[in-house]
Amino acid sequence: MRQLKPFKSAAGSARVISMVVLVVILVCAYVALDFYTGGQQNASIVEGRGGAIVGALSGYKRETGSLPDSLEKLVPKHLQGLAKCPNGQPYAYKPAGTEYTLTCQEVLFKSKPYQYDSKSRAWGG
Repeated sequence: MRQLKPFKSAAGSARVISMVVLVVILVCAYVALDFYTGGQQNASIVEGRGGAIVGALSGYKRETGSLPDSLEKLVPKHLQGLAKCPNGQPYAYKPAGTEYTLTCQEVLFKSKPYQYDSKSRAWGG
């Protein structure tokens, strides 16, 4: 009669491999979740800080009839100081006629820089 030791050994190896694969999948999921929630947190920070700039730009436009050529023109009358992106860089401001975009280049949303578009009045990527 034959012994089934090689079969048991193969079954044990398969279980170990399955466990290792499961651990790798769980670690990848944890890293992805951490990256996603960090991105969401940065997006919230960008919107919170950028909201004051958006409001100041609206006030400047109502007062003068046009947009400023730089955000620095909002200080000190419309803003006490210019907020920064979560990484410490200034917001990128691009006026285009009566509309503009306000962007944090390093904060990504769906692999695009997170920005405010005055035409759609929405934040997104």
